[in-house]
Amino acid sequence: MRLDWEDALHHIMVRGIDGKGIFLEESDKSDLIARFDELVLEMDVNIYAWVIMPNHFHLLVRTGNEPIYRFMHRLLTGYAVSYNLRNDRKGYVFQGRFKSILVQEEMYFLNLMKYIHLNPLKAGLVTDFQELQEYRWCGHASILGVHKYLWHNRLYALSKFGRSTCDSISRYMKYVSEEISNKTMDELHSGTYILGKQGICDLTQESYSDNCRGCVRVLGDKEFAASTMNKLKQMGNRIVRDREETHKEIAELFTWVTENMGFSTQMILGSTRNPELSNSRALIAWVLSDHLGLSQSDCSGILKMSRSGIRKAISKGKRIFADSQFAKGNNPW
Repeated sequence: MRLDWEDALHHIMVRGIDGKGIFLEESDKSDLIARFDELVLEMDVNIYAWVIMPNHFHLLVRTGNEPIYRFMHRLLTGYAVSYNLRNDRKGYVFQGRFKSILVQEEMYFLNLMKYIHLNPLKAGLVTDFQELQEYRWCGHASILGVHKYLWHNRLYALSKFGRSTCDSISRYMKYVSEEISNKTMDELHSGTYILGKQGICDLTQESYSDNCRGCVRVLGDKEFAASTMNKLKQMGNRIVRDREETHKEIAELFTWVTENMGFSTQMILGSTRNPELSNSRALIAWVLSDHLGLSQSDCSGILKMSRSGIRKAISKGKRIFADSQFAKGNNPW
């Protein structure tokens, strides 16, 4: 699940598979830059801070009128295909899904911009601020006007430091030269709160429970976390799912079906049109949707069925459960 809506601000991080370098050549970085140039205006997103590192990249980006995952999907898929062709390879290029943290702008915009733009200096890719000013694969040089990228909304970023461009650049330079505390660095990378089944978990407290896991993170104060949780509920998201727990529940569901209905996972995911097997698939579809709160798209991917097939299966599964011994028997739901 992604925390996203129009005008949402995100800190996005994308890493190469197994931590490997995927932006080692000039052609790699230029490829990603060209994709920003193509997609940013088309998909109505705003990028305020960015950096391309050898094995990952960061963005501070605001969602436009399309979900951020669509922008990222097109960006990453296009790059991966091109990267594999350039290097005569196959397989995954990026480490799983991109990581995004919803950001409270008034509290963290400036620190995030500084954190992102100082990456090359912190990593030793450049030796000092003068060299960073010339480094073309980072938004810092773009903010200063040394390298120009039309897709980088540098004016909005500079507006945080004043109305006059010259004055705001001077204030920006002074700001990025100031140190960021280790505590703030941790917050910028991991967020301040996790929204999960246990409610709102405070990551800034050393005593927070390792059991307090969730699939969505926010970077902001407690009021921001609470308002985000409320917004999710108002949008119809009944629960913020913990991915690890959800995967476990899905595995337990398939195991239960195998033990109680006699169909293996391989059979359930196959194309056999056995009526009893069809009923089992329908029951699973309904449990995935109604009890685990998965989207029809998620259900479709898990059961390898079409969207229309999933809709029919969920409706059928509900009737099967209500009209059979499952509603009264020993089952996980």
